[in-house]
Amino acid sequence: MISLSIVLLLAQTDWLAQGRALKAKGDGAGAMAAFRKASEKTPASAIVWDEIGFLLAVQGRRGDAQTHFERAIALDAAYAPAHYHLAVAAWLDRDANRAIPAGRDAVRLDPRNAEYRFRLGAMLYEAGHDSEALPELKEGVKLAPRRADLWYQLGLTQQRLGDLALSRHSFQQAVTLVPSSGDYRNSLGLVLVDLGFAEAGLAQFQTILRQHPLNVSAQVNTAYVYLQKGDYDRAVTEFERLKKAYPDQAVIRYDLALALKQKDRLDEAKAEFREAVKLNPEMAEAYYTLGITAWQNGDFEETADAMRNAVRLRPRYAEAHYMLGTVLKQKGDLDEAARALQMAIRLNPETPGPFNTLAQIRQAQGDREEAARLFGLAAEAKRKLEAAQAKKLGTMGPATRDSQRVVPK
Repeated sequence: MISLSIVLLLAQTDWLAQGRALKAKGDGAGAMAAFRKASEKTPASAIVWDEIGFLLAVQGRRGDAQTHFERAIALDAAYAPAHYHLAVAAWLDRDANRAIPAGRDAVRLDPRNAEYRFRLGAMLYEAGHDSEALPELKEGVKLAPRRADLWYQLGLTQQRLGDLALSRHSFQQAVTLVPSSGDYRNSLGLVLVDLGFAEAGLAQFQTILRQHPLNVSAQVNTAYVYLQKGDYDRAVTEFERLKKAYPDQAVIRYDLALALKQKDRLDEAKAEFREAVKLNPEMAEAYYTLGITAWQNGDFEETADAMRNAVRLRPRYAEAHYMLGTVLKQKGDLDEAARALQMAIRLNPETPGPFNTLAQIRQAQGDREEAARLFGLAAEAKRKLEAAQAKKLGTMGPATRDSQRVVPK
């Protein structure tokens, strides 16, 4: 004779299976009804609470969805999908403080899940935690080497960390897997241009334009080649043309501003940087370069405002913290300047500049002992930097140096 508990379990399993089958067919209402029935049979099932939360999230009810994911976790803290779904829902609600820990828990519970690694790496990247994103994405491509989106996200992270050679490899992997992707090919082309292979980069953009002549990114990147080659007159001409064709594109204004800045047309450059951040208020690089241009033009107030916006958008932007500290020192705001420089040092202790500037502030404040210590740290950072550069040059024989001028196949 079958016990009552087994009968209830079978009933719950049937409703769960039916719900999943209906969900797979795209019948959200039917799936929700089935999962609700399953939850009535076994209210302590983490799986069912997670399934209901997923459907709520699909409906855009992310707050209710998160409540269900949290309930699932309370019932079974080892159920990785609930942590993952909570991470995604919280991230869509712009709650990084909840999303990233949930993503970490999902990876901890299921470390061989490439999707969990990808999502956590992407969230860390978007939050500006590039160094933490990197190992997650590296592990992700090991687990799923044929996932182009993982290779692409890894390339973006390596690019922002300054490792262009590795980002080139990652973008090339993404392009090889999905040759039709304009995003992947544009990114590969850009990193080739930045590595000095302008013609190879241009070939990538031309490949895109042959298939999609109106691809805005490829058109902009083609003009960017002139900027990188130092043909600033041609770059300005091309970007001015593109600005008329696509007046709402922030990146065109930004690149035009860079070209104008190179021609020492600083007032015009500042105007274009301002338009870029008006069109895209999340563009940290545009704020930073606006600040640098304002500094060159002697406008310290605008420099400070621009750098504050840059670090607001990207809290781990070491160069922006350094420049903010520098301009605040110039304005006489020594306490705030010191805080900005301390942050720059925490983020990048290998750069001597912030140590020197902070030392000058401490000296002006009468703390000669601290100033001497900071000057010493600056000198040590400079020695290490020069030694690293010398070592890098020493390992490059003539053949290696020559090969850098060869356009890759």
